[in-house]
Amino acid sequence: MGWNTSAVFVADRTPQQALTLLVGDEHADQVGELVTADAATSGLRGDVLYAAQTGGWSQVWDPSMRYAMGIGQAAAGDRIGIAAGTRILTVIFASVSSTYGFEVFDDGALTRAVVYADGEPVVESGEPLPVESTITLPSWGPDEDFVWSVIEAVTGFGHQDEQLFAVHQL
Repeated sequence: MGWNTSAVFVADRTPQQALTLLVGDEHADQVGELVTADAATSGLRGDVLYAAQTGGWSQVWDPSMRYAMGIGQAAAGDRIGIAAGTRILTVIFASVSSTYGFEVFDDGALTRAVVYADGEPVVESGEPLPVESTITLPSWGPDEDFVWSVIEAVTGFGHQDEQLFAVHQL
């Protein structure tokens, strides 16, 4: 499957708080529709976000890739105190351009960022997460399995087929 999406995972916050952190003053109104994990994580709609709560983490999937990787400014600005005292993980899957990566923020500060394009790091800062040294990479470099391994290591869960996501119209 070709993954082309991005997501943000926010510990100990509601999905609504995670949406606010992502879009700020823009509106992301829940439309009353629920979709499967496959629809949320691989959807192609650019006019919606998909939000859910899993354990102590809120996750928001951003198929347009407009918001998730820009979360650093929101975390640094700490929109209404959401980033303070929590951990945030953002991820990007862009198989068309062979670009994969993630950012980790602790208490609003960037602690780790790495983005690979065509198997080579194009962004790298902070100390590697312990999981990074345990992942066996294919010959072409990091791919969606790499990103899912990071998601699972940071949040404690991976892709969950049974998870339902609320659709939020932008």
